[in-house]
Amino acid sequence: MPAFKRKIFYLSGFDPRGARFYHQLYAEQAALFGANAGREIAVGKRRREPPHSVAWTVEDKSGDTVSDHVFLGWDDVVRAHWVKNPLALLRRSVVAYWNFTRLLDWPIVRTFPFGVRFAFYYPGVSTILLPVLFGLLLALPLILLLGSTWGVAAAGLVGLAVALFVVKKIQGFWLLRFIIFNDTLASDRLPADVDQRMAEFAGQIRTSLDEDWDEILFVTHSNGSILAVPIMARLLDACGGALPDRFSLVTLGSCIALIGNRKDSRRFHALLEQVGQGDFRWLDIGSITDGACIAGIDPCVSCAQPRRARLFQTSPRWFKYCDPATYQARRRNKYETHFDYLRTFDRISPLDYLAISSGPRPLAASIEAFKAENHG
Repeated sequence: MPAFKRKIFYLSGFDPRGARFYHQLYAEQAALFGANAGREIAVGKRRREPPHSVAWTVEDKSGDTVSDHVFLGWDDVVRAHWVKNPLALLRRSVVAYWNFTRLLDWPIVRTFPFGVRFAFYYPGVSTILLPVLFGLLLALPLILLLGSTWGVAAAGLVGLAVALFVVKKIQGFWLLRFIIFNDTLASDRLPADVDQRMAEFAGQIRTSLDEDWDEILFVTHSNGSILAVPIMARLLDACGGALPDRFSLVTLGSCIALIGNRKDSRRFHALLEQVGQGDFRWLDIGSITDGACIAGIDPCVSCAQPRRARLFQTSPRWFKYCDPATYQARRRNKYETHFDYLRTFDRISPLDYLAISSGPRPLAASIEAFKAENHG
């Protein structure tokens, strides 16, 4: 029997790609991680976990560790909320940004560092505002050169070309859909299909607490961190407000503050207050270089009561675990940066996702090792 048995529940962000993509990404990164760490990591084939999840086994043969990795599938729900019509996408993006601007709790948000505040607006600024401004700046010289009709047309075409280039570079349409979906989540109730799926996931995780696992990790990425809140509230309800010490919540590239600091998200605030008062270990990793993450902000900053949950919040410090050329190349691709939480690097961090999800060290020990390396 293995010396250490781990159960992982992974909840992706607002991504229409399903288990096949994430299984392939994990297998590729496990091969790189094994080569860098001098360990043999075997990633098994996908298997169905009815009704909506997919699982695979991860075995660290060098460390005598087995992890059962469950991908909590909600990509079908994402596709149902995926705005397809370009005009509807633009219209709903403008509405969503108007809602965020007027409904953010600005006395709190103004205290955030500028880079974090910019992350609220990065998708819209990059995809809509900059191309429009660029076209306007070009309009006058092109009108003087070509005349009013041809000048305006040329400026419009250049602005459109810039827009398409930016959208392709940063996956701008995905980012706008991300903003629209979170504007929807900020209302007083979750959409019925989202609420039902999160209840199902909470039940799956609750069942695992009665099983023979040395460690249970609930790992969320991006928008999954927001949906972790109703899931965790249900878990805490079922467990009397305290979760076993072998359980941990891990939020990667979290954007909880996107909704947590909206004045209209009353239901979400109530759930976040409940989660903040829970007794459990919580690791939150976010990078200021990630434009789709609200990094370094306590998820419970807007809560009325002091947080009880045992939160350790940190930057991944990718610059320390990357060769300089690799780091600079990765920083230039903002879309891929958002997925670097799920990747391994030139040097192994104690909080490398592959390390905490496949290795023999429990999360608490990995956190202490990271602190020793990075916090003196």
